[in-house]
Amino acid sequence: METKIIETIQRIQAASGNTACPGVKKTKEGYEFTLELPRGKEAALVLYVKEKKETRSIEIPFSEESRRGNLVSLLVKGLPKGEVCYNYRIDGEIKQDAYAKALRNVPPFGIRQEEHEGQELCCVEQEQEFAWTDENFVPKPLKDSLLYKLQVRSFTMHRSSGVRKKGTFQGVEQKIPYFQELGVTGILLMPAYEYQEVMKSKTRLGKYPQTEEARKEEKTRINVWGYTGEAFYFVPKAGFCGSRNPMQEFSHMVNELHEAGLECLMEFYFDQTMEPAKMLEIVRYWKLKYHIDGFRLIGNVCQELFLKDPLLAETKLFFSFLDGERIYGKEEPAYKNGAEYNEGFYYGMRHMLKGDENTAEEFLFRSKRNPRQYGVINYMADQDGMTMMDMVSYEERHNEANGENNQDGKEYNCTWNCGVEGPSRKKEIISLRLQQLKNAFGLLLFSQGTPLIFQGDEWGQTQKGNNNAWCQDNELTWINWNQKKTREDLFTFVKQAIAFRKNQEILHLEQEPKGTDYKALGYPDLSYHTNQAWFVSKEPGLRHLGMMYCKDYCKESGEFLFFAWNFHWMSHEIALPGAPDDISWTVVARTDETEHGGFLEEGVLVKEKSIQVPPRTLIILTGKQDETLWGSGSILKRLQGTSF
Repeated sequence: METKIIETIQRIQAASGNTACPGVKKTKEGYEFTLELPRGKEAALVLYVKEKKETRSIEIPFSEESRRGNLVSLLVKGLPKGEVCYNYRIDGEIKQDAYAKALRNVPPFGIRQEEHEGQELCCVEQEQEFAWTDENFVPKPLKDSLLYKLQVRSFTMHRSSGVRKKGTFQGVEQKIPYFQELGVTGILLMPAYEYQEVMKSKTRLGKYPQTEEARKEEKTRINVWGYTGEAFYFVPKAGFCGSRNPMQEFSHMVNELHEAGLECLMEFYFDQTMEPAKMLEIVRYWKLKYHIDGFRLIGNVCQELFLKDPLLAETKLFFSFLDGERIYGKEEPAYKNGAEYNEGFYYGMRHMLKGDENTAEEFLFRSKRNPRQYGVINYMADQDGMTMMDMVSYEERHNEANGENNQDGKEYNCTWNCGVEGPSRKKEIISLRLQQLKNAFGLLLFSQGTPLIFQGDEWGQTQKGNNNAWCQDNELTWINWNQKKTREDLFTFVKQAIAFRKNQEILHLEQEPKGTDYKALGYPDLSYHTNQAWFVSKEPGLRHLGMMYCKDYCKESGEFLFFAWNFHWMSHEIALPGAPDDISWTVVARTDETEHGGFLEEGVLVKEKSIQVPPRTLIILTGKQDETLWGSGSILKRLQGTSF
């Protein structure tokens, strides 16, 4: 066997390469290895030659003759067929290729490389194609999208998940019927590339503990979320893989999502020092290699670089803030793909839900916001902060389990515990919390923009008040699927609210409503009402109002949609415009009902000119215009605006 290895090594030849970009490239002659290497540093290519069970390494130094700027390149011929395993030695230290597309000897999730059976992590260049069958899949435009955000491991790791390979891409794939049942249009994955989840604690001397005894005593922390710059950005995470082939398993998951009509989007957290060109190369690679439909980009990101890239022109791109007017000027993009990941919605709507003073104006702004040049991603809960159930159950953070004396995480959470901190057996508390959750989902799903639901919130997943659970790889963060059964009423409401939103085109317009009668239909596209029709006071204590959408702005129907919101702890009367003159109003849903999730099997006709809304309740009504009556004159105005 040793003779065979020697013969293989002897066949290997090396010369100066010619590649102008970092990474490995297969050519007709062999493989080109290109490394970013500033002047003054020494580097060599380390090749791992395997013959059956025996592996040897050979080192080939990079020559200054191949240098192009800060790039050096080697053309290697005579490598054996199959996988090419390699690393780099830079100034005497073994380093992995930051542009590697695959890795070998990656330890299981949560295990240090040093403790992984002595196997050395190495990069792999391999020819591996996937037989995609999603050529007919067309992603939804932003206005029609409804996203579900999840962390691959915690989503199915719990024993109640019912999947075969828990905490993996396969587990996510097996939940496709659930996504379809819920009604979402796509999933957003928290970091699912190969990030370093094991946090290496340091001694007082700043060194990693060297002895086995010291390592056992050390408290290892796991970065479950993956928002770290220590990562291999081109590689699907092996720790989320139920097989031995992350590339194939990840591709299969995306393909199956597409076959089911669902999009797959990903989050990327970039180190502040990363060059914009590399960021773009990473995103382009996942778009082409893995058919990813969109990206949330976190870090020092050059927005113009992505938004004006031709390849990404129809790919969803989310940023923490988006200065659309500066980027687009007066022009509108041919395809609206840029979006702001909207923290303002998170805080503004939570304040309104609580019933805080001076929040009505912010509520009105956030509920209709949808800029003409870019979209907004609305959410009521995210990984950073309390879950929606904890939002109505805790007012203080409870992060003791994180090991930082409850000093980490957001100090102010914009939450209200409904009268009791934490779990409660009181029926009135439990009922109020579920009602508040329905109201919160109403705020999310019945606003303009693109809604995003965080995993488990649709049935009230709790983290026991922990608002910074990045290091909790346990049942605190693993989604407990049993809770779906115990809170079926809430889950049913969310499903029906999603279906209702989809069927109401007026709730997901291309641009935000104008609030004027710009089509001369007799009614504005959106109007506001309180105890008086067509009137909204500016009092600091305003916590109740009605919102009426005229659906004629989407189609000629003579139909209306009315949301009667009351966030106050007292009952309020809200006027119904047009009733009973030329619009008949019917109640179709109420958040204070528990039957069928709150959506009524048979609508309740309202004959009065107003409706009484109980405390902390949303009532949804549909209106139909009686065209046999002139009423407010809307029919006449419609005729006046018609061309014959």
